[in-house]
Amino acid sequence: MEEKKHSSNGIPTFDMIPMLMANLLEDNKILSAKLDAINKKIAASVANSSKDVDQRMDVTEAQKYIPGHPAVQTIYGWTSNNLIPYHKVGKRIYFVKSELDAWLSQEQHKSQDDLRREAEEYVNKKRRMPQF
Repeated sequence: MEEKKHSSNGIPTFDMIPMLMANLLEDNKILSAKLDAINKKIAASVANSSKDVDQRMDVTEAQKYIPGHPAVQTIYGWTSNNLIPYHKVGKRIYFVKSELDAWLSQEQHKSQDDLRREAEEYVNKKRRMPQF
């Protein structure tokens, strides 16, 4: 004997309510799981993008990140002369990756003529200084 799924007017019968509720609960579980997966992907994507841009680095990490890997003491010298963007919290110094990227992109490479001129100025300046 075939069970009626709907009454003659398309409305479920009283006997069908438990089965319909079970189906609704199962569909709800599936949708919740899919939403959770989507939210996790979005959260991970946002965390990774903001993590890359606003990643904080200590002096050692910055030293490894900066091309040429300058000595840690050199980086401390740059901070004391305000030549590099940095932040100080208490006694700790840290750097933000996006700020270092901007600073690195502003650095200009000197031409051979500029380097030669600077070298000549340096040598001439040293010659004028009295030797003791």
